[in-house]
Amino acid sequence: MMKKIKLIFLVLFCSSLINCAKRGIPDGGPKDENPPVLLNAEPEENSVNFNKDRIRLYFNEYIKLKDFRKQLVVSPPIDKSFYSISPQSGASKYIQIDIKEQLDKNSTYVFNFGQSVVDNNEENKLPFFSYAFSTGEYVDSLYVSGNITSSLERKSDDFISTFLYPINENYSDSIIYNGLPNYVGSSLDSTNFKMTNLKKGKYLLLALKDENSNYKFDPEFEKIGFVDQFIDLPTKDSLNIKLFKEEIPFKSFKPFLETENRIGFGFKGNHEDVEIEVIDQKKIESIVTKNKDSDTLNYWFKTKEYDSLKFVVKSRLYNEKFTLKFKEMDRDSLALNPSTKSVLDLNEKFKIFSNIPITSVNKDQINVLNKDSVLIPFTTNIDENKFDVNFDFELLPNDSYIVNLYPNAFIDFLETTNDTISYKFKTKSRSDYGTLKLGFNNIKEYPVIVHLTNNKDEVIRKKMLNSFDDPCIFEYLKPANYFVKVIFDKNKNQIWDTGSFLNRIQPEKVFHHEEEFIIRANWILEEKIIIK
Repeated sequence: MMKKIKLIFLVLFCSSLINCAKRGIPDGGPKDENPPVLLNAEPEENSVNFNKDRIRLYFNEYIKLKDFRKQLVVSPPIDKSFYSISPQSGASKYIQIDIKEQLDKNSTYVFNFGQSVVDNNEENKLPFFSYAFSTGEYVDSLYVSGNITSSLERKSDDFISTFLYPINENYSDSIIYNGLPNYVGSSLDSTNFKMTNLKKGKYLLLALKDENSNYKFDPEFEKIGFVDQFIDLPTKDSLNIKLFKEEIPFKSFKPFLETENRIGFGFKGNHEDVEIEVIDQKKIESIVTKNKDSDTLNYWFKTKEYDSLKFVVKSRLYNEKFTLKFKEMDRDSLALNPSTKSVLDLNEKFKIFSNIPITSVNKDQINVLNKDSVLIPFTTNIDENKFDVNFDFELLPNDSYIVNLYPNAFIDFLETTNDTISYKFKTKSRSDYGTLKLGFNNIKEYPVIVHLTNNKDEVIRKKMLNSFDDPCIFEYLKPANYFVKVIFDKNKNQIWDTGSFLNRIQPEKVFHHEEEFIIRANWILEEKIIIK
């Protein structure tokens, strides 16, 4: 009996000790927020007469490389087969760089790791970490710094590359397309950049969203920015660069038959002055439109008696011929859709969208009624895109409307028409909307275009201001948060114009107001914006 009591007592005592031990386990202390520290390097940082085939960089704790392929910049650029870096996965207390080929003589090299060096546990970043050495007698020590922002977009891109090209007997503008820069830097996730360990001289400074990391400008899909004048190093100037997407030359791709009466010409570039014509055949009744959802030009035609069609696609700077063979396809049939099926905002116009170009509208076969079944006077016009029919009539708040289309109201290019259709929608009260009244100080030259955008940088409304006296009032705004950008329309064509590196044309200037405007229902917000 005593043995059993002792055993029970022993079990209870051990359980008590375990519980005490649990309560006494330390919580690990405060979270580590310190980045790794470089303890030493072999060879030392800023070594001269470098002739080693291995570099080791030792840290005070275990580190790993995170996204280093995206962030690592070697300047001057070295072919990636010339070196290797480890560890590429896992943790280590050092970074090893193996040099596999002979480097250029009398050159300063910089391995800039950006913010890819992080500690193994908390991933604290070692910001803007770099290692420099020279294969000559000294390490170049000049630098250039500045700021890179987007020309048109409110938010700037990150990881923008900066390139320096020396102005010497080998320089030409084409070097940015098929050559390599002497120095490379990056803005990382900030708009600021700083290129270090540079040699005295005159340079072209370029900023590039180098999407394929080939150190070359690919205008089809990359943004570019440049400093107007060549820069002389040393300089203490802080340089501002605006990034923009160039307009690429027009190019058409091989045509394809989409339907019995529609041929698609995929393209890239500006299509505004492009013409498509049939050649070597009698005249065909046709019309050319731009597809709303893709970079495709549609050639609509009525005839179907052909074995093949030969086309010429031409513009001021482009001329290309194509041949398309006949193929059995289905015919397009007319489909109409309204711009709304529920609520039409008081500032908007009712529209009807077609899938086939509309050639005529017969008002006698259309009527517009309000909720009291009273006929509303209206006008219509076919939009320049040939697909949209715009209705213009007085919209009243808290009202309902019916738009009736009867047969032959719309005639499309293929000479088909609509059936009887009715569209119903209503309007809201004025108190459901807000108003924004803007005034501007320090605009020195007109005209300007004012864009009201949402937080995705999508244009919600826009106004043209031709003088200081022009009002800038945005009425019937849905309650939301908005931003304002001001475009200085230098050539007065009512759109923002991009730049061109080869022509040394900067994009039209854009001012982004940093403050967000909060629009509430039944509220008028008046604000004064100072252009900086």
